[in-house]
Amino acid sequence: MDIVTTTAGIEMLMRWGHFLAGITWIGLLYYFNFVQGEYFKEADASAKTAAIKGLVPKALWWFRWGAAATLITGLAIFGLRGGGMSMDIYVGALLGVFMFLNVWLIIWPNQKVVIASAEAVSAGGKALPEAADALAAAGLASRTNTLFSIPMLFFMGASSHYPHSFSALAFIVAAVIILVLELNGAYPAVKNISVCKKLPACGKMGLMASIKGVIHCGLGLTVILFLILDYL
Repeated sequence: MDIVTTTAGIEMLMRWGHFLAGITWIGLLYYFNFVQGEYFKEADASAKTAAIKGLVPKALWWFRWGAAATLITGLAIFGLRGGGMSMDIYVGALLGVFMFLNVWLIIWPNQKVVIASAEAVSAGGKALPEAADALAAAGLASRTNTLFSIPMLFFMGASSHYPHSFSALAFIVAAVIILVLELNGAYPAVKNISVCKKLPACGKMGLMASIKGVIHCGLGLTVILFLILDYL
């Protein structure tokens, strides 16, 4: 029973839980963006209302708690490992933390409004006036998470198989780029951020509007962050 009585054993259990939770979370993220979203573009109003009322809440339950479990197990691994890890894991973790915050502070609160609106329509009432803005805010944050997930998964894997030694300059530059993208993704939900107001394309889906676009943007962001870690 060393696996539950030694630091290495406990870390292995946390890592296993991290993988299970992460697969659940990111799998549902891709389902929402690559499957459900495309279906909603083609479905009629009654089908979308039925799905939002019945299917979406169940998927969102696994989605948000998968995100929470991923973060908790990840923090546990950090605590058990202490310092000395490669810079890649810190970049991946930064992306992951922003993704977690987007889930719990933007996507889920706004999706609750969308679900409440669908329930009101289903009961014979009118759609909530704030539902359209809530859907847009949740959609942009979800697209931003899809963008972040591609480099996040790369750097999580690179931390063991292609690690970079820590460089404060490289990390700061990478963090600034990530923060700017996060401000763009969070803007519809937090419009009072003065810094974000000064960005020319803040709060815009841009190339991320299409599946192909967000995948290409994610791959491009991965290359940019990799070059920063490799050369700075």
